[in-house]
Amino acid sequence: MTIINQDYQAQIQAMHEGGKFNNGAKQFKLVRPFLEEYRPTALLDFGCGKGALIATIKESFPDIKCWGYDPGNPVYSLMPNRTFDTVISTDAIEHIEPEHLAETLALISAKMERCGFFRIACHPAKKILPDGRNCHLIVQEPDWWRQQVLQNMAVDIVWERMETFDRREKNPILFGSKYDIIVKKK
Repeated sequence: MTIINQDYQAQIQAMHEGGKFNNGAKQFKLVRPFLEEYRPTALLDFGCGKGALIATIKESFPDIKCWGYDPGNPVYSLMPNRTFDTVISTDAIEHIEPEHLAETLALISAKMERCGFFRIACHPAKKILPDGRNCHLIVQEPDWWRQQVLQNMAVDIVWERMETFDRREKNPILFGSKYDIIVKKK
């Protein structure tokens, strides 16, 4: 199963090397309530960047065993060959190439035994890939993402929140929504 093209992977690896994706620890406040409620024992951070969120989770929840996957970081570029209680992904799913979205969501579902937490940016990114494309390869509304999750993952949605994102004072394209979703396996 192919979930990323080699050319795209090389582009995001170059951006990671340049320090372009390094905000994982900032997401801890967002995922902490989920971790406290669901108490996973094994967790996969899909799109983990440099692993900052994993390190923060390990520090605050030492009983949670954490793994990461991020094709843009050679340290995490191999998908772990196992399943996990929980899969989390914060600001990564919108970076998936559209032609690989269905397979990738199915893979995430297959890796998840119990539940998952996802934050999906529904707005353009301020970062641009070396080939000129916006780093958020899929910019769609939360309802569209909801349908993709339900069609491609064997899950029920148990909680969701849509939040307006407006940073137009910094850049006129930085406007849209953020979609937070908790799912449970069927």
